[in-house]
Amino acid sequence: MTDYPYMLSNNKIAPIITKIQQAARPAKFTIEVLRNLGFTSTNDRAVVPLLKKLGFLMDDGTPTALYDQLKDPTSTQTILATQIKALYADLYAINTEIHKAPEAEVKGAISRVTGKDAEGVARIYNTFKALCNIATFDIVQTPVVAEEKAEVPPKTDTTVPVTVPRANEFHYNIQIHLPATNDISVYNAIFKSLKENLLM
Repeated sequence: MTDYPYMLSNNKIAPIITKIQQAARPAKFTIEVLRNLGFTSTNDRAVVPLLKKLGFLMDDGTPTALYDQLKDPTSTQTILATQIKALYADLYAINTEIHKAPEAEVKGAISRVTGKDAEGVARIYNTFKALCNIATFDIVQTPVVAEEKAEVPPKTDTTVPVTVPRANEFHYNIQIHLPATNDISVYNAIFKSLKENLLM
């Protein structure tokens, strides 16, 4: 069964976070640091394990990188929403917008995942709601408008390639061995054949 941290003095969560934003980043966030911030009640001490479970402090109380985002007023609400979803992942598995659900539905979900009695469920619920009331879950992203640019037609190559054919010149060296004869008709027949077959 899942076990969620809770505070009895849930009305102190928001003021403690405000003081965290104003104060210097401590080497370790201890009960003494909390007391120096002005929260001296024993019920206030429960915020330390709560901050650890949310990922803002390491087990020894050393602030994490998320602690710096919690300190920054511009990111406090969004980082809280992110870490709430991480810590209460089992609840968000039941309803992805459990932070918007009616009290009865949230308590029913807490009861199923924790197995706690009505008193335990109520304590967890009160802390969960106190955190959700500080966080911002709906982030409106500014749409990026593409800068309008005049369409530039693609470059076209208007150069017409000219192919200059190369003349294939063939040179023939023909040697004719004429037979030794006194008959002129033999030579006439040879040259006539050359004219008809080789010469264009």
